[in-house]
Amino acid sequence: MPRTSNKREKLLEAARDLIHQQGYRHTTLAEIAERSEVPLGNVYYYFKTKDDLAAAVIKEHLESFSGQFKRWDAEISDPKVRLHTLLDVIKSMKQSLAEAGCPIGSLCQELSKEDGLLAEQAGNILTMQLAWVQAQFEAMGHENNRALAMELVTNLQGVSLLANSLSDAEIVTQQITRLKNWLDNL
Repeated sequence: MPRTSNKREKLLEAARDLIHQQGYRHTTLAEIAERSEVPLGNVYYYFKTKDDLAAAVIKEHLESFSGQFKRWDAEISDPKVRLHTLLDVIKSMKQSLAEAGCPIGSLCQELSKEDGLLAEQAGNILTMQLAWVQAQFEAMGHENNRALAMELVTNLQGVSLLANSLSDAEIVTQQITRLKNWLDNL
């Protein structure tokens, strides 16, 4: 039996994976409990509702992105190299993207149809990513940094959508190569 302190983490991991694989609406607390090997009755000790669990997953995504961006900002001096690093991370996820789409974009799209607090919280992840990408273009000296950031993030979401819709991971490889060339020629 997992330690009590591990149960919350196991529930979050299971929820994150299941929501990515099958969507928020189609994921039940019972499935999350089963996947995490935490009895369903214990789920309510950590999360009172499915929305509370989803909010925790969104918060985890936000913290992960924020931490990653801060690390890159501290460790990589060249903003163009930082953007290439982001593209490399997306490329490394190509199989997952082809199988289930972007974990953030898919969640944002699904929750936006419900127009509630969860939709706003999920949207904050893309807002953070967009702001970070914009800061990289600004650091590179581009005056139209907002438009360039929108173009890059839009392309990344489109790549994920097409790769998933066509079940083709190579779309990710091809488009990341194209985006790297575009970036290098700015």
